[in-house]
Parts: sequence; structure tokens; C-alpha cells
Amino acid sequence: MIDRFRELKNEREKTTLVEPAGAFPWSPLRRFAPSLFLMFVLFVISSCGPKRNAPVAEDAQRGYCPVCGMQVNAADPWSAEIRYSDGTKLMFESPGDLLAFYVSPTKYSVNDWLKEKGNIKKVQLKDYNTREPIDAASAELVVKSRVDGPMGPDFFPFSTRQAAELFAATNGGSIVRLADVTIEIVRELGRN
Repeated sequence: MIDRFRELKNEREKTTLVEPAGAFPWSPLRRFAPSLFLMFVLFVISSCGPKRNAPVAEDAQRGYCPVCGMQVNAADPWSAEIRYSDGTKLMFESPGDLLAFYVSPTKYSVNDWLKEKGNIKKVQLKDYNTREPIDAASAELVVKSRVDGPMGPDFFPFSTRQAAELFAATNGGSIVRLADVTIEIVRELGRN
């Protein structure tokens, strides 16, 4: 039995591949090449995801913020939207991101058609207290308060002047309307 074991061992040693001169038998590149190739393939596949600056259908529940690139869920309490006359919308992570886009759309890489204010059907924010959607054109916006939004200093939208005044009295800040928002106000918040 021991002789048979030696014979098998000798046969195995004879059939073992001989490395070419100068090659390292356990070269790290040879050991990890399949893993590196797989990682490369996965990276390429993952970078072929959805276009992050494209509009979505008006009834879509998810999209990407063209300002910060984050995925936005319509159910998020801070999400905001610009709805267009062609039945699409852009979704934003926060009121601050929406207003940064609204006051200087040419800064962002979206279709030129989306940069035209004449194509906008509605700008929608969520009331800070109720989290219900409100039309930004009639919203009262508190800016420069001591309270931060999800991404730092932000605009706090309210459906009534009274609610905005109460928030500003408690947390500081001033009240503006959508028509009053300028690129300077957005810059002061560090959004543009």
C-alpha cells in the first residue's frame, strides 16, 4: 500500500506543470486576475445605470436630483419637484436643491428644454409642518434660519404666512416668496 502511495506521488510530481524560467509560481497577479476582472466587469455594468439628470414621468415615484445626484423618493418629506408641460418632472432632494436649479438652471447638465421657465407647469414643494405638497408660487419660504435641512442650510416652505412667521419667530430667518428667491440668496446658503 505504501509503495502504491509513493507511485501515485511520483506520477503526480511528474505531471505537475513546470513554470517558465523567471516566473513566480504564486504570482499575486495570477492569483487575483480573475477577481480583478470580475470587479472591472461589475464596475462597468454598475456605471450603466439610469441617467441621473433626466426627467421622469410625472407619476414616477423615484428619480435623481440633477443638483446633487442623489436618488429621490417622492414620499420623502423633503422632496421637491418641477413639473413640465410635456408630462415629465425633475425631482429634487430638498427645496434648496430645487431653488438652486430654478434660479440658475444653465449650471446643470439637463436637456435645454428643461431649463426654460416657460415649459414649467408647476413647482411643487412640501409644507414643512404637514409634509403635504404645496404650490411653490404661493408658498412662504423661510430662509437663513438656525434649523438645517437634510443637506445643511435650506429653505423651509409653508402653506400659510402665519406658519412661516411662527417658525421664523422661533428659529430665526426671513420670509421670502418664490419670485423673491435670487441666485445671491441661494449662494448664501451654499447651494450654488
